[in-house]
Amino acid sequence: MILFFNSLKKILFKSLSYCCKKIFLIIIKYFKLINIELIKIRKVINLHLFNISYSYLYISHIDTVHESNVKWLKNPFSSYLFKKKIINRGIIDMKGSFISVLFFNKNILNFILTNDEESVSIYGIQYSISLLSARKKKFFFFFGTEPTSENIIGDYLKISRRGSFNLKIIFLGKIKHCAYLGKNLIKMLFSFFFLKKDIKKNILEYTNIFCGNNTDNLLSNKLFLKLNLRFNSFYSIFVLKKKFLFFLKSKNVYINWNLSGIPFLCYKNFYLIKILNIINTIQNIKTKINFLGGTSDLRYCFYTYYNSEIFEFGLINKSIHKINENCFLDDCFILSIIFYFFLNGIK
Repeated sequence: MILFFNSLKKILFKSLSYCCKKIFLIIIKYFKLINIELIKIRKVINLHLFNISYSYLYISHIDTVHESNVKWLKNPFSSYLFKKKIINRGIIDMKGSFISVLFFNKNILNFILTNDEESVSIYGIQYSISLLSARKKKFFFFFGTEPTSENIIGDYLKISRRGSFNLKIIFLGKIKHCAYLGKNLIKMLFSFFFLKKDIKKNILEYTNIFCGNNTDNLLSNKLFLKLNLRFNSFYSIFVLKKKFLFFLKSKNVYINWNLSGIPFLCYKNFYLIKILNIINTIQNIKTKINFLGGTSDLRYCFYTYYNSEIFEFGLINKSIHKINENCFLDDCFILSIIFYFFLNGIK
């Protein structure tokens, strides 16, 4: 356990998106990795580790979201234990699980580690997978360690991700004094909220409403609205577009659509049975499949290697991206043991 914690401490310093090469060199040196390739494109760095004897690939990232301006109990990039917990920005997503997979399995592992997952994610996993495909590298199984567990390690696991669809709308009107009658863009917007009830089994969120008016008795001549739809099928987008266009056809508006993530579901999964049996043996629980959540970099693997098998399994996600992000050291070690038996069972 001490050796495991020492390994974890090596990467707990600050590493936001596009972090420097230093953290990759520390990982290479400490774990004495061979058969590696460092690829740098613009500000993005990708570390590839290959063992040609194995046809599976682990996807991970080292960058974290910002620690925010709110004060933490401890330094957000410290390496101290506090009540058996490690409090650190990125310990859940996903430094803790990366070390958990690497600690026992560096000699039987293929992986890609990037510093571009929490940002635009163009030259990270997406670029690396396209590069491997162009090189005719063959992989039949991909796995990731996004935090999927909710109450205990192994209670939930994912084989799918929802798609993500962004919409930006600018409503144009006329400046109006509150004392006189006329069109009110903000009032018109309230009739727009009916859409949320009609998009069933999906999540439609209004992420930003802005009119830029600081005057008490004047109405603005423009209104800016942003929405995000998390959907399970493309039919949801068809319904959404149809309702939007019907509502907006007589309005003076500008619309910008952006599909930021395509949904996927891995039906066949031989490796899923393996990991479920190991979790049941070690944790004595029956793992449930969770179909919720946002997009993941594993989608690029699924699109490029379409016949491959995929799952995600990681730490408890209760504190992900929150103030005082934390996890028990024991949870990281349990995850490490599970992946040790899993990877040695399929090699």
